[in-house]
Amino acid sequence: MEKDLEAEFEKGPPEGDKPEEQETQEQETSLEEKLTEEMLKYQEEARKNHDQYLRALAEVENIRKRSQREREEYLKYSNVSMIKKLLPVIDDLHRAIEAARNSRDFEALNKGVEMTAHNLNELLKGEGLVAIESIGKPFDPQYHQALTVEPSDKHPENTVIEQLQKGYILHDRVIRPSLVKVSS
Repeated sequence: MEKDLEAEFEKGPPEGDKPEEQETQEQETSLEEKLTEEMLKYQEEARKNHDQYLRALAEVENIRKRSQREREEYLKYSNVSMIKKLLPVIDDLHRAIEAARNSRDFEALNKGVEMTAHNLNELLKGEGLVAIESIGKPFDPQYHQALTVEPSDKHPENTVIEQLQKGYILHDRVIRPSLVKVSS
């Protein structure tokens, strides 16, 4: 009986089981093909997404570089309008110097330089520059820099009694404090 079982086992499954086996193999092959197709589809999608990512990254880098160039160019030429306004004042100074050389009329030179200084002050005032008024005012370290302290009976203590160099404010910001002499 054992020999019969062994012979049966060696023969393999009965003839009726083989179509099911073939069907199972076909299903497995079909499933493998579907999975392979799906995997290829996802790989292609991943490649496209990676490509889009790299392009977006390059675009961001280009925008950053362009912005940097534009900022540098803006800073480089930001003073053009101010310089254009200064050119007539410079021209006036050169004319005054030339006139002084030719005529030796120092009173006319003085008047020309005063007019030029006035024009320059008006131009700077138009740009938002204001001189700090110091004389007779209480000493304020925000606006004044004390160079000397001098005893004075005429002025209260910590009062600016002399301005050695004008200070300036540009749009509410001190760009140079006044150099002053203060009473003690």
